[in-house]
Amino acid sequence: MPLIRIAEAASLLGVSDDTVRRWVDSGVLTATKDPSGRSAVDGAELADLARRQASTPRDSSGVARSARNSFAGLVTSVIED
Repeated sequence: MPLIRIAEAASLLGVSDDTVRRWVDSGVLTATKDPSGRSAVDGAELADLARRQASTPRDSSGVARSARNSFAGLVTSVIED
């Protein structure tokens, strides 16, 4: 999995950079240095955190949709059957 910089991780999760840094400091996430020396988190670990904290997003558009066209959110995994 790729390394994701703190600011990008915050943007993906809809939180501030400081919140992601607090999660790193408290052990919720593990940070490492990317090739350019900046703090980053593992993409798989970030996806796992997103799954644990996920809630069903509200559809504020007010448009009626079929079930197959109503997906909203961040894709964290794809499973083929």
